[in-house]
Amino acid sequence: MENPEASVSSTATRTWHDFLERMRQPSATEFVKLIKKFIVSLSNNAPDPERDAASVQEFFSNMEANFRAHPLWAGRTEEELDSASEGLEKYIMTKLFPRVFASHPDDVKTDDEFNKKSALIQQFIHPDHLEIQPIYQNETSWLQAQKELLKINTYKAPRDKLACILSCCKVISNSMFNASVSGNQNPPGADDFLPVLIYVTIKANPPQFHSNLMYIERYRNRSRLSGETAYVFTNMLSAESFILNIDAKALSMNETEFLTNMESAQAVISRLSEDYYGENVQSQSVSESSKLKVVPSVSDLENKGACTLEMEEKASEKFEKSRFLFSKAEDLTVGDVEDLLNGYRQLVIKYVCLAKGMGVLE
Repeated sequence: MENPEASVSSTATRTWHDFLERMRQPSATEFVKLIKKFIVSLSNNAPDPERDAASVQEFFSNMEANFRAHPLWAGRTEEELDSASEGLEKYIMTKLFPRVFASHPDDVKTDDEFNKKSALIQQFIHPDHLEIQPIYQNETSWLQAQKELLKINTYKAPRDKLACILSCCKVISNSMFNASVSGNQNPPGADDFLPVLIYVTIKANPPQFHSNLMYIERYRNRSRLSGETAYVFTNMLSAESFILNIDAKALSMNETEFLTNMESAQAVISRLSEDYYGENVQSQSVSESSKLKVVPSVSDLENKGACTLEMEEKASEKFEKSRFLFSKAEDLTVGDVEDLLNGYRQLVIKYVCLAKGMGVLE
């Protein structure tokens, strides 16, 4: 899967700096005034996603026409004109982000529904529930795809957020293609790709995911939300819709099994929440109404797990899948390097996510 937007770090940085440099030119004074006036005008109005999106898109279109007619861009290539438009979008939307992102109660409500449902489903979902073929089941690649998707909230510009989705999909697509080549099978199609994307999205469960998708849909320059980029984004919208409406039939389960799994998942989440907030409550020098809640550290959890493991009769079974754990250096072959590297990546990602989630990693 080739898509130029997936590699934003260097290209977007050059685009951004080029735009700012041109806006500092004396001949760009009128552009600067127009941009500032638009930002102030929209910011002073009450939030209305549809109206705001229409205003932004119209402003983008008008400014692109102005760029083409201005001496600053006289004789410039289409690529340079595109860079100017990208720089404009990033500048405008970075300034307007606090005002337009998740500005509608319906979007916020859907964010909450998506996060809660994903949190429940991820407790029991298995690739087989989505009929993902065994050849395409690659947890290491899926963790990397989740990592790319979870970057979405670190950016404010629509293009940068969209690039996180594209990067996630690229990891999935490449993994599936390589698996098909190794297995001498036909390349995967859309019917193979979408279930994997759904699974990865459920496992990642990005915060404010619906608001991010709506932000991209409304404020990404529509002249650039086309082709393969639009196809990938449409797949992500489909994945979100599937997750929000997921039921027993969607997971190839009977209704009783589905409800039982959902109830069990809710019990697990409730118990984890109680443990998280209920354990290690300190009350030194504070009143009963203001007890200090201490979050267990990663080392605390490790020690607790080690003690529990020592008391289990079949503790060794927990390490059966870790085939290199008790190996000696001389037992390893060159062919083991890739498996060890993949295992190491998975371990680091899980540890960092755990530590970050527990609030013990800056």
